[in-house]
Amino acid sequence: MNRVRFLTMIAIGLIFHSCEERRRVINVEDNVNEFIQTIDPNQLKALEHWFFIYRGPNGFWQNDSIDNERYNVIYSRGDRGETILVHGPQRFIKDFAIKFQYDTSIFNLKLVKVENKVTVYTNWDRFVKTMGYSELTNKDPFKYMSELSDLKDKYGLVQISHPRKAGTFVQFYFSTSDLLTFIPDTADINPEFKPRWTKDWSKGKWIDAHWNLRKLEKPIEVGG
Repeated sequence: MNRVRFLTMIAIGLIFHSCEERRRVINVEDNVNEFIQTIDPNQLKALEHWFFIYRGPNGFWQNDSIDNERYNVIYSRGDRGETILVHGPQRFIKDFAIKFQYDTSIFNLKLVKVENKVTVYTNWDRFVKTMGYSELTNKDPFKYMSELSDLKDKYGLVQISHPRKAGTFVQFYFSTSDLLTFIPDTADINPEFKPRWTKDWSKGKWIDAHWNLRKLEKPIEVGG
């Protein structure tokens, strides 16, 4: 291969890569703009207390509304119904008004919903009872968790987080390097960390007064 042909192929490759990168950026921005326009304000407020932690098929949600009573939730659904598996379920039982007597021997709770029946298991697969769904709760943890999961899946979010010690804002990772941050009117930014965050946000693009999109210099690591 002569030098001219070699350099021509490199040039074509760089142009192709540049076009693909430009197309990817446009796709991310389209995705972000749709997300901002359609996310439910109540869901956005709720995400001030929910993380989504990516672990491939074992990704899970974590609620930290009370720091020393955090609980993890794995939500799944299939042809046979829906399943919620909760690790550290004491606060979950309170949050969703589950009609179930908790005791300290219970380290996880599994609810399996098929049509209008729910089967309750504790500590992995210890059967407790099956009941009508309306007997379990007057709130709906399955609807709540499915809506959070649908939001995550629709936009391909790999992580959702909120650095509580820094302030009341929510971060949405559209990829390992594309980060959208929501900063509400009521955001209480810790003065100790404010210079760092404002500097980070200045590297991105302000879509409006509350939303900032930026490209991370170092992509986050996610489990698989």
